[in-house]
Amino acid sequence: MKVKICGLRTLEAARAAERAGADFLGFIMWPESRRYVSATQAASIVFAIESGALSVGVFVDQPLEEVVALARQCRFNAIQLHGHEPPEYAEALRAEADVRIIKAFRWRDDFSAEAANDYPAELVLLDTFKKGMAGGTGKSFRWREAAKETQKLKKPLLLAGGISAENAKEAAQTLSPFALDVSGSLEENGEKSPQKIRSFMETIESLRYKK
Repeated sequence: MKVKICGLRTLEAARAAERAGADFLGFIMWPESRRYVSATQAASIVFAIESGALSVGVFVDQPLEEVVALARQCRFNAIQLHGHEPPEYAEALRAEADVRIIKAFRWRDDFSAEAANDYPAELVLLDTFKKGMAGGTGKSFRWREAAKETQKLKKPLLLAGGISAENAKEAAQTLSPFALDVSGSLEENGEKSPQKIRSFMETIESLRYKK
């Protein structure tokens, strides 16, 4: 099981994440998020990454031209679309920016694995639904209830929403995700804590070992 640490804002945190073994490093490029980083900030961190961790730019319903330009400027390996971007948007982005696509969906009664399978993305991210919020709720959703539908996915599943060291084992056992997407539980005073990052990754390593 892989790990994406999202909402990184400092080189110290990013280096802690990569040294601890994170597989994906996420950067929020949506200005309305409290975890937003500028292109200059994100690029300086991405360029300093020394491991094989993949950099992911996270966007929410932003103009295609803007996302393409930022993807190139920051040299992101993947783009996470966390809004209501239509399939043709993702297809154009993948072609113009030469990046992998991660499409975020929110769990609620109308979530459709079929729609997620049909969307032109390499990976599917499933997050908690909360009206008026694009993400970052810090709350998990009904995993057991979602398990039947997620079993129909034909693409790797990234599980987001309230992931922490305390519930990582339950998440892994319930939904068998390809990767866990973690953010808020690794913060202190609104910023990523290198110590919490290391502790979380130690928990994940123990789960991998036991498996």
